[in-house]
Amino acid sequence: MTLLTGPGAISVQNEIYAYSQRVDFSAYASGAEAIALDFTSPNAHYSCTLNISLDVGSMAQGDLLAVILRANGENLYQAKWALLASYGAPQSIYPLTVILPPNTRFKAILTLSSGTAMVGSGSVILVGRRIGYDH
Repeated sequence: MTLLTGPGAISVQNEIYAYSQRVDFSAYASGAEAIALDFTSPNAHYSCTLNISLDVGSMAQGDLLAVILRANGENLYQAKWALLASYGAPQSIYPLTVILPPNTRFKAILTLSSGTAMVGSGSVILVGRRIGYDH
């Protein structure tokens, strides 16, 4: 078996994981939602951790980054950061934890709003364990 990247998730016994491909912001219009992960969870509850990494080296002061976690069409989490010339933006977002209910359509979304140039990229990694699984 080889490592798979893309919007889907893989569940094996009591674990679930997903590795998004790099989201290249230059492929999107300013403010557009770039889908990093998009899948329906298996028929079980999972306690998941998400790690989000961002390459912001060429972004400009005033650019806005956003991370959105959406389940069944509802925004569960949304955070935005404005880049400041003296401080920059986060290169990685501290791990986020979410309980993933059964049969839930889950999306991890990244956005960049820029008045100068759409540059940089980001990715999302999700790992989780089934809740109540004793094997």
